[in-house]
Amino acid sequence: MKLALSLFISVFLVSLPTYADDAAVRKYRDYTPQRLNSLSKEKLKSEVPMMYTMAARRGLSLGSDLLFGMELNQLMYPGLHDYSSAVKAFQADLGDKPTGELTVWQIHQLEQRAEMQKLSRVSFPDQFSSFITDAYAVVQGTMIIVDDRIAWPINHVRVSCSRSENSCELDQLHFVVPNEKSWSQIYQVMESSTESYEIARWSKDSIESHPLGTSKDCRNTSLTFNFKTKEFYFITRNAGGDCKLMLGGELEQLTKPRAAQIVDGKKIIDEKFAEVHKAAYNVLSSTFRQRVEALNQQEQPK
Repeated sequence: MKLALSLFISVFLVSLPTYADDAAVRKYRDYTPQRLNSLSKEKLKSEVPMMYTMAARRGLSLGSDLLFGMELNQLMYPGLHDYSSAVKAFQADLGDKPTGELTVWQIHQLEQRAEMQKLSRVSFPDQFSSFITDAYAVVQGTMIIVDDRIAWPINHVRVSCSRSENSCELDQLHFVVPNEKSWSQIYQVMESSTESYEIARWSKDSIESHPLGTSKDCRNTSLTFNFKTKEFYFITRNAGGDCKLMLGGELEQLTKPRAAQIVDGKKIIDEKFAEVHKAAYNVLSSTFRQRVEALNQQEQPK
């Protein structure tokens, strides 16, 4: 079994590139663009988090007030109508002192929160289906880690099996949603390379595979598909080989076999998109949200 799938079902939490060293983030958090720009080039390059240098560049650019006003408008502050009041209201919602002058941290937060408002639901496959004949079989759906969290909850996998070729091939699409520490608030779609399994047994209602690989592998994975009960599992076990990773570090030994399952992912995908939309709503102007909630209360039946 190739390492790609082993990593896929052994990593639980993953995000897009995150913030730099937390100490540096805290140290320069309250610097204004002007103050940050006065630091030496050496310090800016070696110590200041990139998100702050980028924020300072935006704050010092021509027309920055207009740019920030537009972003404040997206968050339901009066950014273009009353820029000063909008900045202060935004700072207050962040829990900061409403000075009316944006710091690099606040500029970064403003850009990120404005970008969040652009995140809408996109069409992503959530079909769950399967069939088997004497010669061919297909399973498609969403992969989960049984009793654990998966790196990419929004995903779609398709397994195609050929009896004449004595193999099954797994193709995977992963949909990555941004979080509060992502550099950019955008969706990403990743496609994994095709994984192959050698078929060990093919019956009327089931297919099983041998683990692929050698004694040098860290882990190996087999598949067990039951088309009658609609249960489709990948079982990963320690193989006793080298678990070092190419970029450093190594995979931990599994305390027990790990099971991944192909399931109907509609509920999983709906819930994940709902989380994204809720996060975008929660960073809107607190005054705006209060008015929305008051309106919702009026519409509820008495």
